[in-house]
Order: sequence, then C-alpha cells, then structure tokens
Amino acid sequence: MKKRTDHTTGAGSAGTEATDTMGNGQQAAQGQEAQGQAARLAEAAGAQGQEARLAGAAEAQGQTAQGQAEHSGPGERRRAAAGEGEGTFRQAEAIADFISGGIEHGCGSCLGLEIEHFVVTAEGHRLVPYADDAVTGAPGIATILERLAPYYDARIFEEQEDGSRALIGLSRLKANVTLEPGAQLEISIGPAVRLSTLQQLYRAFRAELDPLLAECGYVLLTLGYHPSACAFEIPLIPKQRYRYMDRYFQDTGRHGICMMRATASTQVSIDFASEEDAVRKFRVATALGPLLAFITDNSPVFEGMPVGQDAGEAGGEGNVTRSGLPVPARMAHTTVWDDVDSLRSMCAPHLFEPEFGFTDYGASLLAAPAIFTLAYDDDMRKRAIYQGTRPFSEVFSGHILDLEKVEHILSLFFFDVRFKTYIEIRMADSLPPEYAFAYAALIAGIFYDEANLSFFLTAFEGVDEDAIARAKAALRHGAWEATVYDRPASAWLDEMIERARGVLSAEDQACLQPLAELVARRTTLLDEYRASLHAG
Repeated sequence: MKKRTDHTTGAGSAGTEATDTMGNGQQAAQGQEAQGQAARLAEAAGAQGQEARLAGAAEAQGQTAQGQAEHSGPGERRRAAAGEGEGTFRQAEAIADFISGGIEHGCGSCLGLEIEHFVVTAEGHRLVPYADDAVTGAPGIATILERLAPYYDARIFEEQEDGSRALIGLSRLKANVTLEPGAQLEISIGPAVRLSTLQQLYRAFRAELDPLLAECGYVLLTLGYHPSACAFEIPLIPKQRYRYMDRYFQDTGRHGICMMRATASTQVSIDFASEEDAVRKFRVATALGPLLAFITDNSPVFEGMPVGQDAGEAGGEGNVTRSGLPVPARMAHTTVWDDVDSLRSMCAPHLFEPEFGFTDYGASLLAAPAIFTLAYDDDMRKRAIYQGTRPFSEVFSGHILDLEKVEHILSLFFFDVRFKTYIEIRMADSLPPEYAFAYAALIAGIFYDEANLSFFLTAFEGVDEDAIARAKAALRHGAWEATVYDRPASAWLDEMIERARGVLSAEDQACLQPLAELVARRTTLLDEYRASLHAG
C-alpha cells in the first residue's frame, strides 16, 4: 500500500474542480509523467506575463468604459458598450492568460476522462448517502472513502464549522477520487495519449473499490440519473459551497436540485494547440453536443419513474413525478442540466460570434452572478461567503485575480463545453466503462484529426445557440428520425462514427466498437433498457 498524506481544504474550497478531468496532469509536459500540481498551475498561468496583467487589473479598477473602447478588437468594443470598465477587461485577460497556459503545457493529443458513479445497495439499488446510517450503522460514502484511502497518496478533507474534518476525496498520480454534491463518486483519470492507459487506470480503481463495496452489500452504477431516489431525498455532502449553490439554484431553474444531487456524467477533456484551435474545437464540440448527448443517453429513470412513459410517441412530456417535475421523453440528463441556470449552462455566451476568444469567455464569466466566493479567516481557514446575484466583476472589483480566484471562477460554470487549460466536453451521461471508453475514442477520432475537425467546422457554419436548442428538442422527441441542422440525426451519427473509425488505430477502433454498434442498430442504452423491460 502507498504512503498516505493528508490534505485539508477549508469549508467551501474547491472540490471536483481541483481534480477535474485532466486531474493531476492535463497541465503536464508532452507525454511525460505529471509534474507537481502547484508547479503546473504556475506554469499554466504564464507566470511573469500574467503577474503584469493582474497588477494592471488592480490599478485599472474604476476607469471608465470609454477607455476600454480604445482597444481595437470587436470583443473589447462590445464590452465597452456594455459599460464594463478597464479593470474588468484586465481581469478577463487574466482568465484568458490562465486558459492559454494549456497551449504550451498541454501534451498535444492527450485525453482525460471523468466517470461519475452512484453507490447503491446491491439489492434494490437504494440510495447510499455520505454519512453512515445512524440507526442501522450501514456505512456511508465517507466510510467507503476511508477504507479506500490506503491505496492513495493523499486524502482531501473539508474543514467544518465545528473544527472537525470531513473526508471528501483521494488523490494519486493520474487518478483522483472526488464526490459530487449528492455523494456521486467520481474518478478522474489521465491525461494519457493512449486509451489503453486510461483503461488500465480505471481497472485499477475498480479492482480496489469493488471488493470494499461488496463487503457492504453495495455496487457501483453508471447511469445518467439516480435509479431509485428523488433528488429531494438525497442529502448534500458536508461542503459549504454546495449548500450555497443549492440555495442559489432554487431561483434559477426547476432542475437545480436534480442536477446537483441526482445526475452523473461522463466527461472527456482534450488539448488545444493555439487559441484559434481551441475556439474551433469548442465550437464543434458545442454543435455536436445534442448528438453526443443523444447517443450517450443512459437515463432510464427520472425521479423514480421510467423515462419516456406516455411521452416518447406523443412528442410531449410524460407523467409528473413526486417532485412535481414532468418525466422527459428521453435525454433526461440533458433536460436537467439545461434547466439549472441559463447564465452558466447550455452554450457559452458569444461562442459563435466571429471574434470570440479566451478574453471574451472570461468577460462573460465575470458578468455572471458569483453565487459565492472563497476567503481565508483570521485562522487562515478557507471559508465560503455567499454573494448571491452579485456579479464576479463587482465582487472582485479592485482585486487581483490570482490563480485561486481564476480557478474558482472557471469552476462555477457548467456549459456543455467549457474551458480550463484544456477543453472539457461535458454533455454525456455516466456510461458503463466499455461505452465510456468508446465515447472517448469517438472524441479523439473527431477532434485530433485535422480533416475531421475541419469537416465538422464547415458543416456547422451558421449553427448558433438557437439551432442547438432546436436540435436537442428534435432529438428528445424524434430520436433517430429527428432532423438536426437540416440533416437526419442518423446520418450525422453514421458520419461521426465512420470518420472517427477511419483515423483511429486498430486498438482504438476496437475501443470505439460498442458505440458504433449502437449507432448501427439505431438504438441507445436508454432504448436497450426499455427493450429489456418489455422483454421481461
């Protein structure tokens, strides 16, 4: 077993965002073992250049938008017209500098993979919460993490108001275990050039965890939505940031509680070689989003009821759940995420405008409500401070955006695709391992081949946020018969599979096969589940 190190985070500190898809290493040098996280973050920020810009941000606070208009770019003029000052522009540049660190320090063609899981009872697939059961003594997720900890180099704690510490994560090279708000258990693996490396990392994780779960009568499930519980029945883990988010999302959409407590995803992260390359990949991934969400639909149950019941053929929503929400026709995971907060989900603002770039992305984040910020108290313990609807630009007025603040801002947006120092493609449901790796192979085949990327970039000319919303609605109600961007959905998916297969190695073609077979049979995992119910 490995030597352990304990790390404590303050209440509300970064959790999953600190070990996202590229985890301990998307910021690593090309093809080499991951370097230390702190050193990587400093490098990714472009330290010297960024410090100069950050210092300028503090000095520039309070200047007028007229001064900003002197910048020649269309994006700068747009922000000036919106009344934003030079200080906010400098802060947007600081975010841009951080993102651009991926140009130099990404490995070029690496993949990172996150798979979120539900821990449930083997019998009945009932909810297993974070805490141990006070009556029966049945172990909770905290106890499972404690038993898993000897296999990892570091334990991550969340300090509580009473001074106690709650175990919320584990870390080792190229593999991090973290918890989502409803105690969904996530493994972040990579980065790696070879899919087989990611598979080995995942198998090691399961070989260590599965026996521990079996001892408790538990299993891991990979589904897009919890198989038995309603969201309101699922307690949050002891993390202040999640309590603040839960509070805030009550006023921004109907499905915030569902997103936090009851969804699980598969996320793939990719590198970029330049800002132009990053924007091209970001746009293509966002436009492909409805099709990727459709083919990875793995949510047969929503709020305790079968998805699509009385809805699929009618083209409308189905029965109403105990939580008062209608059952979607399909793509329940997407339905939930699209109705959390219009300012931080779905498509990134201004993405399809001609001059969109890293600074524009940063400016759009700064204009959005902060929800909460992080600060250190007199005892140097990190605390979350509720900010509600105050925008980041106001909350951080007069502040230098250091690395911690930039990472915090980036972590609080959940677009279908988002920037870190890599591109995170986020719309897939949690998938069984063989399908998760098939999905990663599909992403690699499309985004790491210039001809394929260029084909889809050209094919999606004219696609915008409205077209993407229409595509999601068409797929939800028309499935394989839907028309997406003036072409049958089935034709798009055939194209995606064949183009990826044509550039992948023989090894990775085999990895792609489970997803290719779904497309060939014109079915999804959701459809397979429905068929099994009818057969039974």
